[in-house]
Amino acid sequence: MRFAEIIVNVPIRRSFRAEAVPESGVELAGPEAEPAPASSLQTFHYHLPAALEQAVQPGHLVWVPFGHQEVQGVVVRLADEAPVATKPVARLARPDPVLTPPQLALAAWIADTYVAPFSEAVKLFLPPGLLLKEAHANTVRAKRELQVELVADTATMNDRLPTLGRSPKYAAVLEALQAAGQPLWKSDLYTSVEADLALLRKLQNAGLVRLTERVRLRDPLAGRIYPPTRPLALTSEQASVWQQVREAGFWSALAADGNGTPHLPGHQAPKFLLHGVTGSGKTEIYLRAIEQTLSLGRQAIVLVPEIALTPQTVARFAGRFPGRVTVIHSALNRGERYDVWRMVRSGEFDVVIGPRSALFGPLPRLGLIILDEEHESSYKQDSEEWGSFTVFYDARTVAHKLAELTGSMLILGSATPSLESYQAALRGEMKLLEMPRRVLGHRPATTPARASDVLYAEMPPVEIVDMRQELRAGNRGVLSRTLQAELHATLDAGEQAIFFINRRGTNTFILCRDCGHVQECTRCEIPLTYHERADLLICHRCNRRYPVPSVCPACESKRIKFFGTGTQRVEEYIQQIAPRARLLRWDADTTTGKGSHDAILQQFAGHKADVLVGTQMIAKGLDLPLVTLVGVVAADVGLFLPDFRSGERTFQLLTQVAGRAGRSERGGRVVIQSYRPEHYAIQAAAQHDYAAFYRREIAFRTEHGYPPAKRLARLIYWDKRQDKAQTAAEQMAVQLRSRVETMGLAGEAVAILGPAPAYFARRRSFYRWQILLRAPNPAEILRGIDIPFGWRVDIDPMSIL
Repeated sequence: MRFAEIIVNVPIRRSFRAEAVPESGVELAGPEAEPAPASSLQTFHYHLPAALEQAVQPGHLVWVPFGHQEVQGVVVRLADEAPVATKPVARLARPDPVLTPPQLALAAWIADTYVAPFSEAVKLFLPPGLLLKEAHANTVRAKRELQVELVADTATMNDRLPTLGRSPKYAAVLEALQAAGQPLWKSDLYTSVEADLALLRKLQNAGLVRLTERVRLRDPLAGRIYPPTRPLALTSEQASVWQQVREAGFWSALAADGNGTPHLPGHQAPKFLLHGVTGSGKTEIYLRAIEQTLSLGRQAIVLVPEIALTPQTVARFAGRFPGRVTVIHSALNRGERYDVWRMVRSGEFDVVIGPRSALFGPLPRLGLIILDEEHESSYKQDSEEWGSFTVFYDARTVAHKLAELTGSMLILGSATPSLESYQAALRGEMKLLEMPRRVLGHRPATTPARASDVLYAEMPPVEIVDMRQELRAGNRGVLSRTLQAELHATLDAGEQAIFFINRRGTNTFILCRDCGHVQECTRCEIPLTYHERADLLICHRCNRRYPVPSVCPACESKRIKFFGTGTQRVEEYIQQIAPRARLLRWDADTTTGKGSHDAILQQFAGHKADVLVGTQMIAKGLDLPLVTLVGVVAADVGLFLPDFRSGERTFQLLTQVAGRAGRSERGGRVVIQSYRPEHYAIQAAAQHDYAAFYRREIAFRTEHGYPPAKRLARLIYWDKRQDKAQTAAEQMAVQLRSRVETMGLAGEAVAILGPAPAYFARRRSFYRWQILLRAPNPAEILRGIDIPFGWRVDIDPMSIL
C-alpha cells in the first residue's frame, strides 16, 4: 500500500511549530505536530486506493475525507508507510499535477527559510479559487462563450442577406467575419457592431454563420496592439556588459545539452547584478537575454516592483516578442488569474511579467529570471494582517533559490542596488556588471553597423534648495522660488514636469492651536490626513474616515489649523501659480480602479497633461522624453524615521525620481527641496554617487549591527488588549532567551532586543508588540519554538517600524 502526505485545506487555530524542511519538500509536519494558524493549509497522511496508486503523484490536487466533510488537498510526498492509521484518498480533483517538483522544493525551502508553515508556502503557487475547502464551494471555472464562424461564400451571402430584414447589422457582422478571416466571439461582435444573440441566431438559421460554444481563455492582454520593435544598437558599455553575460557560458551549455531536459545543474546558471544609472539601457540587456533564452526553447520571468510599472514594461517586451508575453498580478480578476495560470502552465506564453507574485508562475521550461529595480522594498511581502498567517518572503532571495532549482540565469538590475545585493556582488556571490553612463534616448534606432552613432547623455544637474533659507526670505509656499521659476520655464517650452512628494492627501495633520490636540485615528492612534476633495480625515493605515471637526474635541476651541503637505496640496498650489497647466495626480487615491495606472500613464505620455504630481509610484522606471523638470517637494519625508533603512530609502527614492528627467535630447534638471540638505543621503543622490553613499551607509550598518552586517528577525504580536499583547511578548522573549542559551549561542553574535511596543503601536484597534532577534541565522533559533496564534515572523525585515 502506498501513502501520501497531503496539505489539507482546513482552518485550524492553534500554535505553529517550525521544523527544518528537507529541500525535496518532504516531511514538515505530520498529524503529531502542532497545527498552523487560522486559514492555513495542513499536512496529514492518507493511503492511496489501488485505483489511484499509479495515478497520484506529488503536486496532484485531490479530494480527501476530513472529519464529516470532504476537502481538497495537495499531495506533497509519497511514501511506503505512514506513522498513523490513515483514511483513503477519495479521488483526483484534476488529472494533472498543479505543482511541479521544483515548485514543491521551492515551497519547502520558503517554509524553512522564513519560518512559515509549509502549507502556507504552497498557497503562493496556486491561483485564487483553485483550492477549495468543501465540495460545494464556489470556485473559478473556465469561461464558455459562443464563437461565431462564417460558413457561407460571397455568392450565398449576397443571395440570402436581403431576406433577413433591413437592419444593416446583418451585413456588418458578415463583413467583420470576412475581414477577420477567423471566427469571432459573440461579445466582441456585440462591442464592434452591436450584434445581439437574436440577430446572430437569424444568421445561423439562414446558413450564413455557425454558433459554437467554446472555452474562452481570459487573456488580460487580448485585443491590445503593441507596435513591434527591433533590437537597438548597443553603446560601448552595453556591448561590454552583453559580452560578459554571453561569456558566462550559460547559453552555450544550454545549446549543447541537446536532449531537451528542462533543468541544468545549478552551477551552470550564472547570477548577475546589473548596476546601471537611470537611462543607461538596462532594458536592452534584459531583452537580448530573453531573446537568447527563448531561442533555445526556455522561458523567462520578468519581475517589476509595482503593478503600476507593468503596462510600460509589457509594451516594451510585447513589442519585441509579439504573442509570447503575458502578465500575472493581483489587479487581475480571479478568472483572469486562473486562465493565465492555465495558459502559462501549458506553455502558451514564454515571458511572464509582473510583481513578486509572478515569480510563482508555473513556467514549465524556465531559463531566465530578471528582477528590475531590485532595490525596491515591494519585493518583500510585508502585508501584516491579524487573523491570517502571512509568509514574509523576499522575492529577491526566492529568485536566487528558484534559479538554482531550475538551472536558470538570474539578472538583478538597479541604478541604486540594495546594500545586500551590492555587498553580495562585491563578495563574488554574483557577477557585478556596471553601466555608469546614460544613453541618449528617444532617437531613431541605428543599425549595428553604426553603433558609434549611439550617443551618451549627461545625468541631469541637481540643485538642492535649503528650505530654511526660503523661510527666512519670507517664502512660506509649498514650492521654492527656484522651483517655481523652473516650472514656468518648462511650461513655456512646451515640456513636462514631474513633482514628487511621498505623502498623499492635502494636509498631513490638523492641530488645535490652543491645547495642541492632534486628530488621531481611534483604531491606529496615528495622525489623520486631511483630503480636501473628499472633505474628510482619512487614516492612511486602516483607511477609516472621519468628518472634519469644526471645534477641537479636547477643548472646544475653534482655532484649528491644518499642517503639512501632501499630493493634493501640491496639485492645488501648482494650479494656483500656473493656472494654465494641465495637471494629473498619481497616488493611491487616484488609482483605485482597474487599469487606472495605465490610464494615467497614457494621458501623461500622450502629453494630455503638463505636470504629474505623485508619490513613489512616479519614481520607478518611467521613461518619458518630454519630462525635463523633476521637483522633489520634500526630500526629508521618512529620512528621520527610527528605522535603519531610512537613509537608504531616501537615497534610492531621490536618485530614482531624479532619473525621470533628461531622457532625451532636450536634457533636464532636478530641484530637491530639503530642510536638511547636508545629509549624506541627499548629497550623494544629488551627485549621482552610489559608491559614496554605499561607503557611508555600510559603515553605519556595520557599526550598529544592522543588515547586511548582521541578520535580523522581527516577531510581532497583535491583540486587542494591550496587557495581553505585552504579556505574550514578554513570554516569547523568555522562550527565545532560553532557546539561545540551550543552543549555546549567547554572546555578541546573538542579541534579543525587546520586547517593546512597535513604532506604530496600534493598528485597526489591535495593539502591537515586537521583538527583534539579531543572529547569523535567526531561523535556526526560531525552529522548534512554539509560535502561538497572533504572532507574525518576519525574517530579514525591510523595516522595523
